[in-house]
Amino acid sequence: MNEFYRVPALVLLGMLLVAFVLLYLQARTIRRLLWLVGWSMVVVHLVTEVVGIHRAGVGFAIANASLVLGALMFLGSMSPLGFKRWPKILYVYAFSAPLLLFTILASLKSPSMPGRIVLGLCTLAAVYSAILWSSRDHLLPKGFTLLFSIGVGATCLWLTYQNEYLFVMYLAQSSSNFITALLFLAAYRRYSPGIILTAAGFFLWSTPVFLDFLVTRPGLPMLLVGRGTNLIKVMTAFGMILIVLEDELAQNRVAKERDHRARVEMERYSEIDLSLLSGIHMEAAYQRASEVIAEVSRFSEVVLFLINVEGYFGVAAHAGMNNQMVAGLEALGKRMTIEQAKIFSRSENTTVEMGDTVLLDLRPLFIPDDLLESQQYYKAHAMPLVRRNGEIEGIILLSGLKRPGKPLQADDLLPLQLLAARLAAIREHDALLQRVARSERLAGLGQLAAGVAHELNNPLTVVLGYSQLMEEALEGHGAHEMATRLRGSAQRMHQVLESTLRFWKASPTACEAVSIPEILRDLSRLQRPEFTRRQVDLELHLPDSIPLIEGNRSHLQQMFLHLLKNSLEAFDSSVNGHKHSVRVDVSQHADSVKILISDDGPGFANPEHAFDPFFASKWKRDATGASLSLCYAIVRDHGGEISAHNLEPHGSVLVVELPFSQKRSGFVQNGWKQ
Repeated sequence: MNEFYRVPALVLLGMLLVAFVLLYLQARTIRRLLWLVGWSMVVVHLVTEVVGIHRAGVGFAIANASLVLGALMFLGSMSPLGFKRWPKILYVYAFSAPLLLFTILASLKSPSMPGRIVLGLCTLAAVYSAILWSSRDHLLPKGFTLLFSIGVGATCLWLTYQNEYLFVMYLAQSSSNFITALLFLAAYRRYSPGIILTAAGFFLWSTPVFLDFLVTRPGLPMLLVGRGTNLIKVMTAFGMILIVLEDELAQNRVAKERDHRARVEMERYSEIDLSLLSGIHMEAAYQRASEVIAEVSRFSEVVLFLINVEGYFGVAAHAGMNNQMVAGLEALGKRMTIEQAKIFSRSENTTVEMGDTVLLDLRPLFIPDDLLESQQYYKAHAMPLVRRNGEIEGIILLSGLKRPGKPLQADDLLPLQLLAARLAAIREHDALLQRVARSERLAGLGQLAAGVAHELNNPLTVVLGYSQLMEEALEGHGAHEMATRLRGSAQRMHQVLESTLRFWKASPTACEAVSIPEILRDLSRLQRPEFTRRQVDLELHLPDSIPLIEGNRSHLQQMFLHLLKNSLEAFDSSVNGHKHSVRVDVSQHADSVKILISDDGPGFANPEHAFDPFFASKWKRDATGASLSLCYAIVRDHGGEISAHNLEPHGSVLVVELPFSQKRSGFVQNGWKQ
């Protein structure tokens, strides 16, 4: 007979099915797709009951298959595990295929002996898939699900042997609903209306199967069981829709909180006065930035690495770290060059998180008895400070993740990435301003020196002429030596004036392809005896792959000779038995050749004024600074940059950058463009 009392439940489930379709179209996830398929099967099963074709034949097979498949879809949605192969096949598919075949064959007609063998094989395949599924790590304890699968599977095998095929189908559907209820509780771990209705619905849904099997005669008990089951289905579907709505509300609330936190974080970063980077409070600005990052970001431990002139990483500031950890990071930075960092960033120990932010496994960089290993500082997030030309000038190292149970999101890292970009841009802008200011200062000094030289040149020419005449006239006289000294002093004054004019105005001269390593090797052979006499080691690190540059060979030789002598003069001329060293490093960068000439002497008194004409460049030597100002003029003529820096704890380094591109400004085929 037709069971029209199920029509209201069918209408309600149909409306809820439309809601599931809309939810799936809103977010096409595997879970929502399986929910949609599951409830579609429930509606199909209910349709077969309403029209009365669920008792025999094809209708009976469709009713049973939809009932079992719906339960399996709900189970698979909460445990979307698959085989570790490509393409990925979910366990629910492998579990459903033999069970569906079993259901269809058992529902159509009484199976013959070959049919019974097929049914037994289907049961065995389904049980095997269920055991494999339960042996994987998932939300429920592996031991419980494995024992449950073995117990239910053994029961199904015994029932199949006893030809109780219908009860095998009912038991599979009931067990699936029971495990699904547990998975909902384990997955969401909250006591919201949606979870309570859904979990309770699946628990209750797993019991009427047994009652329906036991109550076989028409009457009030069967009517109550049927209507109660339909009510449970409607309650479960409504609970699952509530879960989706609760999740979206929670996501919206979390998104608002994250947006608020990101906005507050960016506001705090914007309050950092990075203009101090160009002043004497540079270290305080870096330290303040690190402290703010540790306070408002997702990370409680922050260290700022900056690349020094020697190409190594030095700790500029830190926050949230103890002294042992900072010491270990400082030692690690001294062992790491920028080239080594680039190689390490391409290794398997680096995982890209978002954008330029990467997760580093630092353990391969440890040395025996490393302080970082004793502090269990194994992993950290790295955020580079990148210039506009793509070169890295520093790294923000982040660790100590707050709320480690929550994964990092884009809005957790975006404010930090903006701050890193701002730091890099301000540092680059400040370096450019310093170069411009130095050029303007030196240009002003050059104009003044050129004016003085021009005014002194004519009277000095007169002095040179008359001193030479006096020297010739006083030949053999006692005053001849004084005339000779007078002419020599005048000649030295003339040389100083010529170097001053050279500083002010570039000298047009022929150019050629020049090898910097070759020039430095030639100079080292000439100057090594003097270095040996002064007990100073001269170390050369000259790669063979350095490209040629276009310039004047003699001028470059003169410049490097002055720079080597400048470093040699950093040491006392007296031999005291203490061994010193001067190191020359040449490397290739994006569009230039970089030369570092460093020493372990006392350093510059004022590095920012090292190239000013007539300014003392180092302690106790080169009182006029003329040689370094001449070096500056030569480097400027070649379109390059030269700078002086003091090293920690002692020592100094002169950095020369010469472009090897033919398109640099100021250079023409036959000389220097005016």
